[in-house]
Amino acid sequence: MAVNFAVLRRQGRNGPELAWPPFTWLSSGRAPRCLVVLAHPDDETIGLGARIGRLDPIEVVHVTDGAPRDSRFMPAELADIGRERYTALRREEVTRALAVAHVRASRLRCLGAVDQEAIEEAPSLARKLLDLFARTRPEVVITHPYEGGHPDHDAAALAVHSAAVLALWNGVSAPLLFEAASYHAARGHLVTGEFIPYPGVPEIALRLSDEEASRKRAMLDCFSSQQETLAPFGAEVERFRPAPTYDFRRPPHEGTLHYERLGFPIDGARWRKLAVKTLTLLGLGRERCL
Repeated sequence: MAVNFAVLRRQGRNGPELAWPPFTWLSSGRAPRCLVVLAHPDDETIGLGARIGRLDPIEVVHVTDGAPRDSRFMPAELADIGRERYTALRREEVTRALAVAHVRASRLRCLGAVDQEAIEEAPSLARKLLDLFARTRPEVVITHPYEGGHPDHDAAALAVHSAAVLALWNGVSAPLLFEAASYHAARGHLVTGEFIPYPGVPEIALRLSDEEASRKRAMLDCFSSQQETLAPFGAEVERFRPAPTYDFRRPPHEGTLHYERLGFPIDGARWRKLAVKTLTLLGLGRERCL
C-alpha cells in the first residue's frame, strides 16, 4: 500500500534511470522536490548523510523527538537530565549535523511523538504527513524500510505509506516513496546499512567518496549523546531502494525483532495490533490496499 515500486512498474517505469529519481535528477542538474521523513534525530545522517545536502530537502521530518519516556533507554550519563532537556539536546545535535551538510535548521520539523511510542500516534502522524504532502507537493519521500529494527522506524514507514495512499484518494499529488537502509536483525544479529532483500525490488549501493565519507563522519560526531548507538555504523556506502508494498499486519521477518532483543516496552505482536488499528481508523482496510 504505497506509491512504490509496484506502481512504478505498472506505469512502465522499470529502467534504472527512472527507478532512482532522487539521484539521477541530481546528475541532470535538477534536484527533485524531496521530503526526508524518518523516526529520530540522527536517522537522516545514518541513512543519507552524504547526500542529504545535495538533495536539498524541502524539510527533514522526524516523527519523534528522540527522547524515550523511560530513562533506562537514555545514555547512562544523561539518565538524570529529564526528557525535556534530552529532547533539546537531540535537537541541538541534529541541527549541528545538518549544518555540516549545508541543510538549514529552518528545514527541520518534528511531529512530536515520544521515542519508542510512535505507533501509538500513527493515525495522527499519517494525517499530519498528508497535510504536509498537500502543502509542499514533494515528488519524492525518503523514509525507513519496514524491518523490525526499531518500532519507531516501522511506525514512520507505516505513516508515510498510509499518507501516500490517502493523498491519492484525496486528489493530492502523491510522491514516489524511497527507502534508506538502516538496521535490522533478520539474520539473528544486528545488521547495519543493509536492507532485508525484497523480491523484485532493486537496490542501489552508492559508495562514498573520501570527501563524502569525511563529511558523514563529521556529521556522526555531532551526536555526542548517541556515540554508543552509532558505533556500528560506517561511512563507506549508502544504500537506497524504491519502497516495496508492505503488509504491516505481518512480521517483517521470521524470528526475534531487533527491538525485542533490546527489551523495549513494545513487542512486535503489540506493534502489529496497533498497525491494524491505524489502518482501520484511516480507512485503509485490506480490500483497499494497493
